[in-house]
Amino acid sequence: MGALLAALVVTALPAQAVFSGPQPGTAVPTAEVEITMTGTGVGTAATGGLPPVGETFDISTYPPDVPANYEADNPSFAGTILTADAEGNTQEMYCIDIRTSTYSGLGYESGTWGEANVPNVGYVNRVLNSYYPDQPGLPAEAANDSIRAAAVQAAIWFFSDGFVLQDIDPLRPLTQGIIDAVLAVGPLTEPPAPDVTIDPPVAAGPVDGVTGPFTISAGGGAALTVEAPAGFTLFTDPAGTVPLVNPVASGTQVWVRSAAQTTDPAVITASAVVPVETGNVYLYTGNNPDVTEAQKLILAANAEIESNAQATAEFFVAGDLTVNKAFAGEAVGSQGAIVLTMDCGPIGAFVFEIPAGATTPVTETVTDLPVGTVCLVTEEVAGSTTEVTVTPTFSDPVTIAEGENVLAVTNTVEFNPGSLVVAKTISGSGAGLQDEVVLHIQCGNGLIDEIFVIPEGTSADTFTQRYDGIPAGTVCRVTEPASGANEDVTVESSGTAEVTILPGQEVAAEVINEYAPVPVTERLPRTGADGATVLGAVAGAAVLAGSVLVLGTSRRRRS
Repeated sequence: MGALLAALVVTALPAQAVFSGPQPGTAVPTAEVEITMTGTGVGTAATGGLPPVGETFDISTYPPDVPANYEADNPSFAGTILTADAEGNTQEMYCIDIRTSTYSGLGYESGTWGEANVPNVGYVNRVLNSYYPDQPGLPAEAANDSIRAAAVQAAIWFFSDGFVLQDIDPLRPLTQGIIDAVLAVGPLTEPPAPDVTIDPPVAAGPVDGVTGPFTISAGGGAALTVEAPAGFTLFTDPAGTVPLVNPVASGTQVWVRSAAQTTDPAVITASAVVPVETGNVYLYTGNNPDVTEAQKLILAANAEIESNAQATAEFFVAGDLTVNKAFAGEAVGSQGAIVLTMDCGPIGAFVFEIPAGATTPVTETVTDLPVGTVCLVTEEVAGSTTEVTVTPTFSDPVTIAEGENVLAVTNTVEFNPGSLVVAKTISGSGAGLQDEVVLHIQCGNGLIDEIFVIPEGTSADTFTQRYDGIPAGTVCRVTEPASGANEDVTVESSGTAEVTILPGQEVAAEVINEYAPVPVTERLPRTGADGATVLGAVAGAAVLAGSVLVLGTSRRRRS
């Protein structure tokens, strides 16, 4: 019968009441609780009305009386609500949720304005920062703090819930003045949250090792207490050999070990007494199984509060992944630096750098990867340069199993082909009097075998022929079977006779023929055996035997 009466009392209470009698059920201590509702502070009753549930309300001006369509609502108490933390620090709060009850013993934790989901909280914060108790004695017209607190609460409810006092309520002139003043200056922004943090909020590690690090911090360098559930141990070193001893300094790094070595997670909690600014909201933690919803509170004045932060340590069965890197190809050792990435999806990417010129196999291992993780290897930089092309070959992605897992990648390094440019220059005062000039370009064993002809009588100039795609190391020769010398001109030739193609580079071979006129008195007759013999001697002297020019991709190649 007693339990039934308690249930009836809960459902029959006015929605806005702050119930100070016996609460239903029993509150259960939980790590989330930062403060506990302990009772009411100063205040008094108020008479007024609320807009129908779910209906929006206008805050641009305070109505002269309760609007006709409003529902009657007469809070039994309007004023401050008292809370306390585990260290005995007390705080004053106001309600920002008039339709919901609260009870002595209910636990609260800090939240954001967004989580509170209360309209016009910026205006509420302006009220709080301008009046009692954050600003003692205001409004000055009030007879005492009870009247001040009630008037402030009524103004807060106007912005959060649309509550309007009756025109005959003695609080109305004070509340009207507060609302008008706040509307004139506008809302405030959300204050910073209590400065206790654990970073990151979630970390994972192998079941047979430690998880972390978690960095524990508090504002003002406050000392912190860090706790873990039963079955888990906290350490201050990555090897898990130095147990944590409370309190710890702000900035301490913490690791967690599972004594049972299972995949069950652990929620760790860090607590410290820190300054909390007016306007921070506090939300019900649900620590009483018989109370599913409780009033939302907002801090009425700056206070010292033991605040906390939580993070989750997760544990997984682990495997290791080894990447074996090998090299192949004729140009091994000529490649540039390599950047190898082991991409394991949400677990992360592990980057390794291999210096330029590596010739021997390289092995890299990542340990303690969660079983089931899929990893693959990529190379953002494979080591290709102007001189060489590097072609990586990867094994298929691997799904991590317990124990050792292997990925293989081979980089085949080949020299890039080079280019040959043959440049023939006709020069000298006799230029234009010469016969046809013939160049013979030969590269490798028949790779290039081409005749380059400059017609007779060509004026002074430079003539080029380009050959691309010649394998590195190929030897190219340029000869001149016909130099253009005749009875009218002599020739003096100079230039490169033989070159070797370099990888990825252009090699230019220049052959210069400088022609000089033969004096008329020295010219031989055009007929007769003696004339032919002399011409042959002059022409032969002008040939560059084996003159080789190296350039790029062959204009004409023979296979």
